[in-house]
Amino acid sequence: MKIELKKVSYNKKFSRETSAYTADIWVDGSKRGTVMNDGGGGPDHVEPAQLSRDIETYANSLPQVEAFGMKLTQSTDMVLGDLLNKYLAAKELQKQMKTKTLFTKTDGKVYSIKGLIAVKDAVRVLNSMPIEDAVELYLRQ
Repeated sequence: MKIELKKVSYNKKFSRETSAYTADIWVDGSKRGTVMNDGGGGPDHVEPAQLSRDIETYANSLPQVEAFGMKLTQSTDMVLGDLLNKYLAAKELQKQMKTKTLFTKTDGKVYSIKGLIAVKDAVRVLNSMPIEDAVELYLRQ
């Protein structure tokens, strides 16, 4: 199951305990519904209800994640939250890459230099990578 968020509207100002956002949910290339969270700490609200159940079933089939010293079964909120975080990171990364060169060195950390230039000791230059791959490196910091 390939889940994507499209037409994302994120509001940092209203994001208090959770991210305030709305988005269309696409599954395997087709729009299946929407998600909304008001940012006040509650769960994501997915419509239609069947889509929410389908994503929850899919999430439960994924490997458990470790957080707070516990192993947790993934949920709809975790899957959609991860997609939202990657969307926001991609937006930030694209903004930075307009004026900076971002790259990794052998230590795996992401560095930046003002301007769009070649970096002699760079291992990978994020500016020249597909955005999905660049986001994965960027989020590892």
